[in-house]
Amino acid sequence: MEEVAPGVLVRALAAGGAVRVLAVDARGPAEHTRRIHGLGADASRLGADAVVAAALSSAHIKGEEQLTLQIQGSAPRCAVYADITATGGLRARVTPPDLRLRSGGEIEGILSAIKSVRLPDGELREVYRGITEISGRLEKALGHHLASSTQIDAVLRIDCQAGPDDTVRQAGGLLLERLPDEPGHPELPSAEFAERYGWIAEAELSHVLTQVAFGMLGGERLDVLESRPIQWKCRCSTARIENTLVALGSAELDEMIEEDHGAEVTCHFCGTVYRITEERLCELRDRSAAARQQSDQDSER
Repeated sequence: MEEVAPGVLVRALAAGGAVRVLAVDARGPAEHTRRIHGLGADASRLGADAVVAAALSSAHIKGEEQLTLQIQGSAPRCAVYADITATGGLRARVTPPDLRLRSGGEIEGILSAIKSVRLPDGELREVYRGITEISGRLEKALGHHLASSTQIDAVLRIDCQAGPDDTVRQAGGLLLERLPDEPGHPELPSAEFAERYGWIAEAELSHVLTQVAFGMLGGERLDVLESRPIQWKCRCSTARIENTLVALGSAELDEMIEEDHGAEVTCHFCGTVYRITEERLCELRDRSAAARQQSDQDSER
């Protein structure tokens, strides 16, 4: 299996603890997204934007939670999906691979930010969904989402660039959030936050991220809390593929058995091909029928 260079997420505090700082370098996962899906320059850039945005948003999840960003583009028509777990396992996909963005990398569409929690049986349960219109860069749409969902002052930067051969040359992001005023905790007035950190909106992001890597932001020393890897990690498995087939129902499984004498399923994220034999399909069909019967009995009680 191809080795994928990890990215990194740095969490820190500034202004004596009144401001949270999140910095992301996701070149490795973004470049793997490009390679595994055969993305052109524009699709690669949009995919990298989504990878960085998901990584920055993952600071708001913990435990068994998962953060998913979905983009449905209308101009150009495209679909982008990126999800990340609280432990930094990330995956992404972009279609079509040859999409062409509007001038300046702009896009029209809808951004959905979804927080889910994985239950003991492995299923995901959605606990939050926020929907934001995209009219321009993804950076702008994510900024609007964070402002409406957290109701706190923030400065957001995302900068992803492709090289001459379409490889991801840069995939970085920075998020500063003014923490809510609470008794007994450090506070920074909104106006002072804007004055103190407004320069970041126009700064060369790569230089700022280099500063953060050394525990600095401008001339201010940061209190670095954590530096953890972000690793491309697909969560497909034979068990999950089989659970999906069982959910199709016994009638559709019968059709696969009679017409195809088996099934072949390809993961949309990593490209792994799962081949299910005819014998195994028969077992899954029986399992599906038993589950349906149990469900009918339960509903009659």
